[in-house]
Amino acid sequence: MTRIPSKLAAFSLIALILVPQAAVFAREATEGPRGFDGIRDKLEKRLDGATSTRPLSAANFCANIATIESSLVGAGTQLSERHDKRVAERGEQQDERRGLRDGKLDDRRLDRDENRIDRYAKLDERATTDAQKAAVATFKTEVEAAVTVRRTAVDAAVTAFRTSIDALISGRQSAIDTAAATHQSAIDAAIAKAKADCAAGVDPQIVRETLRAALKSANDAFKSTIKPSGDIDSQVKALRETRDAAIKSAMDAFKVSFDASLLKLKAAFGS
Repeated sequence: MTRIPSKLAAFSLIALILVPQAAVFAREATEGPRGFDGIRDKLEKRLDGATSTRPLSAANFCANIATIESSLVGAGTQLSERHDKRVAERGEQQDERRGLRDGKLDDRRLDRDENRIDRYAKLDERATTDAQKAAVATFKTEVEAAVTVRRTAVDAAVTAFRTSIDALISGRQSAIDTAAATHQSAIDAAIAKAKADCAAGVDPQIVRETLRAALKSANDAFKSTIKPSGDIDSQVKALRETRDAAIKSAMDAFKVSFDASLLKLKAAFGS
């Protein structure tokens, strides 16, 4: 007799492996030939083929119940480890991307700092009277203060955006973890019932179909629970727009402050 394939565990946990770090990853978990739907269809066909050629004897089916249980546990552990690795890798990739962006921003700021220092030096050279020298000193102080305010606002906007994105990811992960625990409990209960029914002498075909239906029900419920909604996309978009608006506001405020300081400086130089 051909026993039920051990890859039934993938049928149970495949969506968990592909846990999203954003909405696009969430869709990958359920759609396409490599997602939950494709794996489910493939395994259902294999399960049907394994039992459709001839009836299963009670003795053989009971023996395979223990084997199936062991396979589910082993494969489930393996898939869980793969899932944890995938999540860790995505977290590392996100940290790396953020680190690269922060590094580029620091480099740009350093270049601008050096550029301002050069400009200040030229202004010092042009200042010949006490009034002009005082005006240059005031200009430096005001511009540096405005730069600090702008950078603080930009950093706050970026930090708030990242914190909110991390909260979305964490919430999504928690929801999937809860769904996975519920799903695993349903699988455990299905296996336990199959073993009990087999021991009680229930017709093996009935036991087999009952188990198969329970597994399908658990998997369908899991898939439905973790299926992402459009809210994730809209929330990310709203957070991005809020960040960009805050950065633009900081830039606009800096320009107003700088222009006012420059106007006073020009007046001191009579231009």
